[in-house]
Amino acid sequence: MAEETDGIEEAFEGQLRVLVTAAGQVGERIARGREEALRRAQAQSEQEARELQSRLAAEQRAARAELANVHRSDWWDRATPEVIGRTYQVARAWSQEDPEAVRAEQRMNDELRTRYGVDVNSTNADPAAVRAAVESAEQERAQADAERTRAASENAEAQRLVAQANQEDQRAAEARAAAEYEPDPDERARALAEAEQREAIADRAREDGRTMYDSSERREGTARDLESRGISEETVATRMRADVSQAKPATEAVKADRGKSPKARKTRGSRGAQIQRTGLSR
Repeated sequence: MAEETDGIEEAFEGQLRVLVTAAGQVGERIARGREEALRRAQAQSEQEARELQSRLAAEQRAARAELANVHRSDWWDRATPEVIGRTYQVARAWSQEDPEAVRAEQRMNDELRTRYGVDVNSTNADPAAVRAAVESAEQERAQADAERTRAASENAEAQRLVAQANQEDQRAAEARAAAEYEPDPDERARALAEAEQREAIADRAREDGRTMYDSSERREGTARDLESRGISEETVATRMRADVSQAKPATEAVKADRGKSPKARKTRGSRGAQIQRTGLSR
């Protein structure tokens, strides 16, 4: 008599088939979009092309760090369908130009076949579910792009305000120094008044910059971005608290923790708790 199951394994693998299929499609779209963006940048100007290439080089380094996980058995023991789908998407997105991504994709193909019986070339995933997952992934990518653009704008404005505050502090110090050696009482009073005015402007600019940097929307977007990379919710929460209290970018604080895996599952039979949604992570 065939052994009965509670359906958890089947649900896990069914979700995995959908997410891997969608991840492959989205990854290929990302690769094509990157190539098109490079062509447009090169047509615009050399400077724009260099800036884009610099940003893409940073993204490639981050992708390599993420893809290194797939060569570890303990990562596979802990990975949820969402994390596997996200990582496969990254591998597909870079496999046309990065040998490390090719190696990672091959390892994922082997592990998916061995562990779950999933052939990436023929997953037999439900087409409707795949379309829904692709649409969800594209929406999340668009939202992530908008959040990154807004965060970059806020960060640039915060830096401008801090620079303004420092400049006003310097001018205030110069005015106070001038007042100290000014024999004319009227000129001395004028210099002191100017110093106080510039100090007030500096304080206001610095506070505005701090408020701009500590935007709740920016923090929320950053948290989602970190979670999409497979970083545990507990780690993200800790980093966001540090971000608020120390006024430091959470992406900088979390660098040392990127290699950490989600909390280990005791057995494969606990898959049910991991099946959360069918959308791909960004």
